[in-house]
Amino acid sequence: MPASLNAILPVIGLIAVGFFAVRRGVFAEKQTDILNRFVFVIAAPALLFRNTALTEIPDVIPWGLWLSYYGSMFSAMAVGVAVSYLFSPERNFAERTIIGFGSGFSNTVMLGIPVLLTAFGKDAGTPLFLILAFHGLLFFTVTTILLELATQHAPTLRDMVPAVLRSLSGQQVMIALLAGVIWSTTGLGLAAPIDRFLELLGMSAIPVALVAVGGTLATVEVRRSVNVATYVSAIKLVVHPLIAYALAAWVFGLPGLWVAVVTVLAAMPTGVFTSVFATRYDAAPGAASSTIMIATLGGAVTVAVWLSVFGEYLQ
Repeated sequence: MPASLNAILPVIGLIAVGFFAVRRGVFAEKQTDILNRFVFVIAAPALLFRNTALTEIPDVIPWGLWLSYYGSMFSAMAVGVAVSYLFSPERNFAERTIIGFGSGFSNTVMLGIPVLLTAFGKDAGTPLFLILAFHGLLFFTVTTILLELATQHAPTLRDMVPAVLRSLSGQQVMIALLAGVIWSTTGLGLAAPIDRFLELLGMSAIPVALVAVGGTLATVEVRRSVNVATYVSAIKLVVHPLIAYALAAWVFGLPGLWVAVVTVLAAMPTGVFTSVFATRYDAAPGAASSTIMIATLGGAVTVAVWLSVFGEYLQ
């Protein structure tokens, strides 16, 4: 069996467990919400804090890594907004912003971390957690500003700052990442009991997150805005990783494993916060939920393809 399938099939299997558990009534939709909350509030923050706290910040600032990923992320967002004018001319700018968000925002916590660490091993942790350190901070801030501009008649800086802070507040994942980055700069490391505690708690994030993804997919209505979801998923799964690969490999000449991490992370399906922003601003919520479903199903194929491209780095 190809190594790429060996890496992706266990992930798909855990997602399937959650999907059929909900469809068969083993646990209810509310219980899936509890699993998601456990991942985002407890397990993932422990995983992310520990790994960023123990990640050695390179002596040379990794501008190439950040520009490769963040550049491709915002490029895919711009492509999504531009394409929406062609295929969805009736949409307003707030809805186009959500379409752009879905085109560039990867499911990094629920899928990106499990897939990359399972496929490439712990060596992938350094570029992965360096990317994640500022991923949400940048994208959430830009998206919130655009949505505030689109939904307020005369937004001012005084209105904008609280809106951005509300968007970032309560994001335990982001807080954990920033705290880990700050802690890593102290060089103090982690005491053995604390390190082991965070390791055990963080280990639960990956399987629980994947089961929760499956449970969530079992409740999504795919028929809502299928046309929009289809082209947004195509941008997310094809255009985004291609731009990321071009920047990482050809423009900045990153090491092979770092190119693999940047590209495969960009190839992850649309993240669940697309639906969160769409609901909060009442901007294309149907398109957001449909995109998450279609992109996740399509990503099972496209991610496997990218993993095969980087087969030499698979564990």
